Amino acid sequence: MLGIIGPASGQVVYEDSFDEDGLTTNNGTGGGGIVETFNNASGSFAWNDDDDDNEGLSSGVATSGGQITTFRSENSFNVSNGFTLEVTFDMASNLPGNPYPSNHFSFGMVSDELDTKNNLFATSGETPLSDGIGFSLGLRNGSADEGLIEWDLDAVSGEASLLNAITFATGSAQTLVLDVGPDGSYTYTYGAISGSGMTVIDLTQTYFFKARTQGSQDNVIQSVTLTTNSTQFDAPTITTAAAVYDLSVPVDFNITFDASATTATLDTPANSAVDLLALDTDNDGIVVFTEAPPMDLSTYTVTASRSGIPAPLSESTEVTVIDPAEEAADNAFSLAIKADSPLFYYRYEEETGTTFLRDSSGNGFHTNDFSESLTFGTSPAPGGMQNAADFSPSSGARYILSPATSEMSASFSFVSVLNVSGTVPNANTRNLLSMTNGTGSGASIFGKHERFRTFIDGTLDNLTEIDAFPSDTSCLVHYVFTADEVNGGGEAAIYIDGELYGTPVTVGTVGPNVGNWVIGATQILGDPSWLDWLDETAVFEEALTPTQIETHATAFIAGADPLLGFNADAETITLGESVTLSWKVGDSATGVSLDDGTETTTMTETSVTLSPASTTTYELKVAGPGGPFTKFVTVIVDSPPGPIEITDWSADPGALGIDFTIEIMASPETEYEIYFSEDLVTFEPTNVTIFTAPDGTGSATVPGIGNLAEYYRVESIN
Repeated sequence: MLGIIGPASGQVVYEDSFDEDGLTTNNGTGGGGIVETFNNASGSFAWNDDDDDNEGLSSGVATSGGQITTFRSENSFNVSNGFTLEVTFDMASNLPGNPYPSNHFSFGMVSDELDTKNNLFATSGETPLSDGIGFSLGLRNGSADEGLIEWDLDAVSGEASLLNAITFATGSAQTLVLDVGPDGSYTYTYGAISGSGMTVIDLTQTYFFKARTQGSQDNVIQSVTLTTNSTQFDAPTITTAAAVYDLSVPVDFNITFDASATTATLDTPANSAVDLLALDTDNDGIVVFTEAPPMDLSTYTVTASRSGIPAPLSESTEVTVIDPAEEAADNAFSLAIKADSPLFYYRYEEETGTTFLRDSSGNGFHTNDFSESLTFGTSPAPGGMQNAADFSPSSGARYILSPATSEMSASFSFVSVLNVSGTVPNANTRNLLSMTNGTGSGASIFGKHERFRTFIDGTLDNLTEIDAFPSDTSCLVHYVFTADEVNGGGEAAIYIDGELYGTPVTVGTVGPNVGNWVIGATQILGDPSWLDWLDETAVFEEALTPTQIETHATAFIAGADPLLGFNADAETITLGESVTLSWKVGDSATGVSLDDGTETTTMTETSVTLSPASTTTYELKVAGPGGPFTKFVTVIVDSPPGPIEITDWSADPGALGIDFTIEIMASPETEYEIYFSEDLVTFEPTNVTIFTAPDGTGSATVPGIGNLAEYYRVESIN
């Protein structure tokens, strides 16, 4: 006798109609779904994003037979008392070779969430890694039967069997219903087709709903419903307010577990096991456990179980612990920043490859939430405060998401040491500061697009003229953006090296917006992001005063590395014109010298104006702690063609077979071509050129290849 369990007698534990709520969300029952792709399955072939109620969960259009995409429910379910699975689907084709020989479409219940690459419910060429029962709707080039398939892991090497052969038709809104009883008995219906039998899969395990397409075209799952009489057991959770903490700081672990659990334990680095049931005085499965993690990287795992439930469920979290004593030594600038109590302060002293970013404010807003492409290390740009943050990779959005939150519509200041070296494209806005409230509806606040600008009140306000920056923009400079009393309208301004730059901009009303501060990207942690280096970045919850800003800038020069920058006001000049070389050094510099390739000059000024006679590479060398530091600048000198004088020649121009050598005096470092003629009327090129030396002299030899000519002429190629 068959055991029967139907929808009417059970509880719906998983239901999704793919109704525009996103695959990972599911506003129905039982949680969302997870998509995984293999063998180059991407783009148009991946399961869609559940963004169209008329599509359902669609496999898209295949571009090759090897493309595999799987979908599974986010949660697993207890089905020990049997279950009913109902799936409504569309199928465009079930014929092998249409569009590809590996065409395959299948779905059902599987006990292992990791068994993703296998040909789900194939009957040959596979060794199942889990138990499962479901439907294979395509022949898959003959390697998978078409019908109800069973996977039994208990069999030798695992076994895949065809329980019932079924011929599936193409068409829309078709429905399959599978009933499985607690004793393994089953029935199924597909339109007018039905069948029954026994399955040997182990129902005491938890099961996921899974679906798979390979090389399939336009197959769709419109809806799925899982019903069971089995009592569900919720998985435990464990969270902390942050993932990075100072050493010896107590951390609150917020733990939940199913209130019906018979065991609940927490494994910690300091305690082998903590009995959570003993701590749960309210018997509600909610516990706060406090401990100071003792290790650099501490893992905490909560595990809960109950009799009659297939297996214990667990979840883990990791906490990174940093030692404040290992922070880089303070300098004049860091002391000045800390003295004015920043909300957070990042110095970027971490090594390349670090998994956390230290907050030096003392408020503990360390973060491990930043883009993988963001790196820390010594900037190739001049100077700074030792390490810096590199936002310059050419692909992907770079960002730092600080756990610090505050009211953006109140007064605040953003302080950073920037390198504006010209790598920031003028054609694109590059964000420096934003705020996100977690939904993407925060605000971009401050960035650069041809000029520095603010979006603080939702409108675009320019803070500087187009590219009107100080002459040392290839150097690290101290920038401050302030917004003062903006909630009811106020001012926004920018300070460079301690001085107000331009005129403060009047901004409109800024609505309340409390969220996490974002450095280097938009509020949705995406492009357009900053494309240069940042050093020493802090946010203050009140606008700094001009006196405070000047104090910070002075401290920056005092605390920075000896060499902060070296540049020329022009890359190319014409012979006779001048170029101004300027440099910027910190107070720790003990000597500056300039070398033009011929002599070294000790400099006491911060700039010099020169008129080089030819293209010259200048080397600036700065002595000081950790040095000497060097930086190079090349100035190209263009020499317009001047008078040409033939100063000497050898051999007879008209002599047969004799090489003819000609010497000239002309413009330095300029190319000239030699022409020949027999009548002083028509001149032809000899294809021999002369490139003059820096003093204007030059010579070349025309091979003697016969009675070449009686006359020669030298002309500038330009």
